[in-house]
Amino acid sequence: MQRCALILAGAAILTITGCQREFANRNLEQLKVNMSQKEVESILGNPDRIEKVDLELETQKKTLAITRYYYNQNGETVVLHFQNGHLINAPNKLKEK
Repeated sequence: MQRCALILAGAAILTITGCQREFANRNLEQLKVNMSQKEVESILGNPDRIEKVDLELETQKKTLAITRYYYNQNGETVVLHFQNGHLINAPNKLKEK
């Protein structure tokens, strides 16, 4: 019985650590303006945080509803902006190690 519990605990640990998402500049380079949120998620995985905000446009007296995706990795954060479900900015590259 203890052996079975030990095997299950080991499998759980492997599953948890195996789900850690990692991406590189080669993944970020695949992202193109106007991609859908689902297309981005298929390349980078689910974001660490999603934020819906209204950006004020300085040149025009109105706001723009956008969604921000935040991806954190090794102390760096990649922020992607979406309008109407489509990517509107090219991401910054990660620092080379």
